[in-house]
Amino acid sequence: MRRMLPAVAIFMGSFLSFGVQPMVGRTLLPAFGGTAAVWVVCLCAFQGLLLAGYWLADWIVRGDVRKKRIYLMLLVAAAIWTCAIACRRGELLAMAGGSKFPALQVLMCVVALVGAPYVLLSANASLVQSLAGGDYRLYAVSNAGSLAGLLAYPFLLEPYVAVGTQWLGFGMGIATYAGMVWGCCALSTTRRTREAGHARGDAPAKVDPRRALLWAGIPAASCFLLNALTTHVTLDVMPMPLIWTVSLALFLASYIIGFSGRGERLVRPFAWTTVAAFLLLCWVNGHDVRKISPFAAAGACGAFLFAACAFLHSWLYAVRPASEGLTRYYLLQSVGGAAGGVVASLAFPGLCKTLLEYPVALFGVGMTAMLYLAFAGGGRRWRRIARTAAPAAAFVAGTWMYAAGATRETRPVVYRGRGFFGTVEVLEAKAKSASGEGCIREFVHGTTIHGIQALLPGRHRMPTTYYTPDASGYAICGHPKYRSGAPMRVNITGLGIGVMFCYGRTNDYYRAYEISQDALRVATDTNLFTFVADCPASKEIVLGDARKGLEAELAAGVEPYDVIVVDAFTGDNLPYHLSTREAFDLYFKLLKPDGILCVNISNWHLTLEPFMRAVGEAYGIPLLGLETRDDYARLAFGAKVAFFCRRPDGLSRPPTGERVRMIDFTRFRPMADLPTDEKGSFISLIKW
Repeated sequence: MRRMLPAVAIFMGSFLSFGVQPMVGRTLLPAFGGTAAVWVVCLCAFQGLLLAGYWLADWIVRGDVRKKRIYLMLLVAAAIWTCAIACRRGELLAMAGGSKFPALQVLMCVVALVGAPYVLLSANASLVQSLAGGDYRLYAVSNAGSLAGLLAYPFLLEPYVAVGTQWLGFGMGIATYAGMVWGCCALSTTRRTREAGHARGDAPAKVDPRRALLWAGIPAASCFLLNALTTHVTLDVMPMPLIWTVSLALFLASYIIGFSGRGERLVRPFAWTTVAAFLLLCWVNGHDVRKISPFAAAGACGAFLFAACAFLHSWLYAVRPASEGLTRYYLLQSVGGAAGGVVASLAFPGLCKTLLEYPVALFGVGMTAMLYLAFAGGGRRWRRIARTAAPAAAFVAGTWMYAAGATRETRPVVYRGRGFFGTVEVLEAKAKSASGEGCIREFVHGTTIHGIQALLPGRHRMPTTYYTPDASGYAICGHPKYRSGAPMRVNITGLGIGVMFCYGRTNDYYRAYEISQDALRVATDTNLFTFVADCPASKEIVLGDARKGLEAELAAGVEPYDVIVVDAFTGDNLPYHLSTREAFDLYFKLLKPDGILCVNISNWHLTLEPFMRAVGEAYGIPLLGLETRDDYARLAFGAKVAFFCRRPDGLSRPPTGERVRMIDFTRFRPMADLPTDEKGSFISLIKW
């Protein structure tokens, strides 16, 4: 058992340090609109805290026993702090969100919630390895613990354990880990370990500058690649739940393999695998992602991420120092990792209007593998020529395929922007109709079209995409007040470009929430779109999270709405805080007795019919569903829309025709339990 204690302690510390990452992301998502950028920025924050943890480990190892005692006392204090956060996190998060600099605020929230505990846990791997005599294979155990903690959260903790209980469990886990570290310290007080420790403290090992550059540079490249590829996949390829977890799991698995003790022998094979994965990913990028399976595209990204990181981390293991330089080695690793994360997550998004970090990571790592194969190792001349020519040819071919995809879009881009919530573009195509000439403009977020307007004579207020009268527009057109000409109050969650505003009349009131400043800027710029400006109704647009805004309206006692349109689920991640029982409580409380709650459930990756049926049964409210097919002549997309109405007998007859059909919700088994703010998951709804 004594021999196993260091491995168990390292596994436990890593399990906690990576289990807490999705827990913090889950805690912060509601405060920042449920966007994928929250996770990427959290990842950057944890990479920075990891640097502080490795510095702490280096400081402890190069000191006397008093520093270890201080470390143990700090662990106990961190456990107490975490338990306190479990009880008061709601008050802290109430102040979050709504900032002009959300990325900076996310960083501050991570530091405030788990900064100190995470730094202490991050010292785990190098500190316990040093106490155990400097066995580098224990780093594979560390990453195995990290992987276990990462995967346990979405499948075992999130669906069944309340968030408050998760925080309490994390605090107790830190206390348990502190006991294990105390045992490791006791085992390390043998005479041989004391002498080795004093030798390290008195005469630190000299560091070769060239190797030190690799110790920092390789992790910088792998962390930059992880962050850049995660951003690309979550915004442009497959914005579905779990994708963040999958990418980080592949990253950790590559560390496990690289530090398994066979790293030196695996560098070259994984370099060749990286070149092959580079070709595959460039081929995928040469095709329209909307015309190939998103699973295939995401799989190609995952294959490249794993192969490239396995190559880099095997190389990192191959250039490791002797055990005397262990803590300095890990410290420089964390310096590089933090630098790569900051550049990918903060610098590029702040400076570039496109996802430039993705091609930089793709071609940078691809070229690194090519150069390694060309110059590492000896052999006969013809072998050296083959090692140089084959990767070079692959690199040229990949570049050609990627360039073909990059120049595919021929329509002019009249606007391009990027913010915390992703990239946005406005594309334009010339068009003509019987009444004259004009253009058609599309608003694209990532790769998802969030609205189209026909800027043609007499067509500028024509409803398009998911908002036609036989889709989301039926919530307004089918309401008895609309048919009688009575004034209506309409609330829209997710403005887009304001297509739903085309139904507004002079006696109506429209209020919309939009969390993305870039989207709001596009929707209200009359040089781009005019749905909002042309709407004759009284209108109010609020920049901010809809959940917080609706809660404030309810507290202020505003007049309820005739129609509430929830349009935050389309083709994107399901914003968890807009989908819980508490959220639907809010919607129904703000709805008049004859009001309609309209939920656009057109989603690429989630089957939302079981969720809608569960909501209807939980509240005892009749549920109606419409499904439409594409009609490009009317600029209408296929859509699935659910309508909740307490008095469905007052609605006009649902639209019929070849393009539209009713959704039979009885064919779907309802979700067993509606998710709540504290507990729940949508994993069962993923379209595997």
